Amino acid sequence: MNKLPSLLALLLALVMHVAVAAEPASGLSYTNVTLQIARIQIQENVSFDDAVESLKLRANQNNLKFVGANQLYKEIEALTGKPAKRMEIFNFCDGLTAHKMLTADPMMIAFMPCRIALLEDASGKRWVISMMMDLELIKAMPADTRKQAERVMAAMKDMMVAASKGDL
Repeated sequence: MNKLPSLLALLLALVMHVAVAAEPASGLSYTNVTLQIARIQIQENVSFDDAVESLKLRANQNNLKFVGANQLYKEIEALTGKPAKRMEIFNFCDGLTAHKMLTADPMMIAFMPCRIALLEDASGKRWVISMMMDLELIKAMPADTRKQAERVMAAMKDMMVAASKGDL
């Protein structure tokens, strides 16, 4: 019985230590959000370059500005000295919608710019992949902002489908 208070004190000290260690000493804070990853396979008769062109053209049709690309496979080749499967990340933006979203919630910056990747997997299948905001995040925005965010999300889905089919 004499060991029980000592054991409880040790357990309490351990719990307190873990609780203090869990505090972000760096000042970082975290926000949990739900997100979705959308993907669609690029049709066999569509070349990688045609999928890229379709993606960019459809972005333009949807009033999303192409703001950059990262040809990640080239970096991998440069670092390893070996050929890599093709993978590229494309960035798109609607500046006015971005401004509205950031005014409503500065944390939305984590979703900007909109990114859509095209890549070839290890088995040679080619994919269009993008992170999509959860509908609950969009629903929490003011009405006008929500409408614009929904338009951008619909445009991204349209762009992904167009790229997968090679639609111009």
